[in-house]
Amino acid sequence: MPLIQNFLRKTSLKNAWGLFQQSLFHLLYPNQCLHCRVLLPSDFKVLCDSCSVLLELIDSTLRCPTCFNELHEEHAFTCQECIQHPSPFYRIGSVFDYEGPASTLVKRLKYGNQPYLAKGMGSLFVAQWHNLNWPLPDMIVPVPLSMTHWLERGYNQSELLAQEIGKIFNRPVSKVLTRKLGDYSQAALSMELRKTLEKTTFVLKKGSQLEGKTILLIDDVLTSGSTLRRCGEVLIEGNCGLLYGMTFCRTNL
Repeated sequence: MPLIQNFLRKTSLKNAWGLFQQSLFHLLYPNQCLHCRVLLPSDFKVLCDSCSVLLELIDSTLRCPTCFNELHEEHAFTCQECIQHPSPFYRIGSVFDYEGPASTLVKRLKYGNQPYLAKGMGSLFVAQWHNLNWPLPDMIVPVPLSMTHWLERGYNQSELLAQEIGKIFNRPVSKVLTRKLGDYSQAALSMELRKTLEKTTFVLKKGSQLEGKTILLIDDVLTSGSTLRRCGEVLIEGNCGLLYGMTFCRTNL
């Protein structure tokens, strides 16, 4: 290896040694599609062409405009869940159903120590936002992560997504919500236990100025909806204006 390095230095080729190291790395560890693991020809892609075409934005015309649940009744404008249990949100939306390559992107961002994925995922949020024809928010708020998970991952995936969306919208990202210490993960909980998530799990930071502001709350996955609802209730108590919520994926309830 030192002989090769010395040779490349003598050639005076700019970045030659770095390119050699990169080529050697991909020879030993070739770039693969995150979802199907097929080899990729380019360093600039994370999904192969076959998996990329599976990323289909949810058709909002088939969903309840308030909670984004599937509409099972023909010509219904809103779902029975919203009629029986009014939401603190004016609108909730999601980019994809939690399946296929979309679910893989979330898992890799959340558990795979691949925070760079948030950049492209943020762009997909904006594409769906454009389809939904929502107004630009005054403020973007990420769902907070428990301290335990932040220490495990080193970042809050929802905050990374919110930051990328904020860059495109040119809107501030405000961490006005905090999560109480000792909070637990919902990943292993049943749907019923998720719905019992305490409202006091989330707290509005002192001095937060929300009055009259249109807020977009961002999270990675919507499962039972309890996390968004609890966060939304806290934001409403802070006298915000219209409240919107969006997740990258949602499970089919």
